[in-house]
Amino acid sequence: MHVRLPKPLHGWREFAGEVGIIVFGVLIALGAEQLVEAWSWHNKVGIVRASIMSELGNDRARWEANIRGIPCALGVIDRLNRWAEAGAPVTTRPDSLDLRDQLSMFGMHSANWNLAAGSQALDHFPVREQIALAALYDAIVARNVDVERQTDLTIQAQTLVPLASDPAQRRDLLVALGKLRSNIGVAMDEDAYMKKHFDAVGVKADRSDFESDFAQSSCAK
Repeated sequence: MHVRLPKPLHGWREFAGEVGIIVFGVLIALGAEQLVEAWSWHNKVGIVRASIMSELGNDRARWEANIRGIPCALGVIDRLNRWAEAGAPVTTRPDSLDLRDQLSMFGMHSANWNLAAGSQALDHFPVREQIALAALYDAIVARNVDVERQTDLTIQAQTLVPLASDPAQRRDLLVALGKLRSNIGVAMDEDAYMKKHFDAVGVKADRSDFESDFAQSSCAK
């Protein structure tokens, strides 16, 4: 039994040519769609990278300001420590000293990074860049924990200063000042590590958006 295939109206050669044109057209359309998608992601990645670099520039400026303010902060702690060890005499009590201003440290930001991490944009970054950025932001989170701890200790010490005439409160003040000094020492120890990771992604310091806060700080930073 022979099965006869229907012949195309214009012959098999013409039919193959028409199919080839259709396939070629589909491939062109798919290629064009991929080009449009690639261009779209290129633009998105550029915007996301710029926002992350801007955030990190501000973070680096904040970190460097904190480090420059450490000598002043340690001087304030030493002054209070000597006063407390001397029995906290009322005649020399530093009532006007606001530790929260003298020992303030700037926190750092990671909102742009968190936003990018929750999208698909980071998938289009080079892997090495993703790793470097993740390491830096992990360090920023850790340093922010230190800053929060210092803020708590500063408030604690500030509260104890007017009460230091009482021996028990004075001991608590000395303990708080010791912990505060230790906490600030952690920042000094981590400075080289932070600089290394900022440099790894090519971030330059930019303190333009907190210049006024910087200028109002009692400790020269």
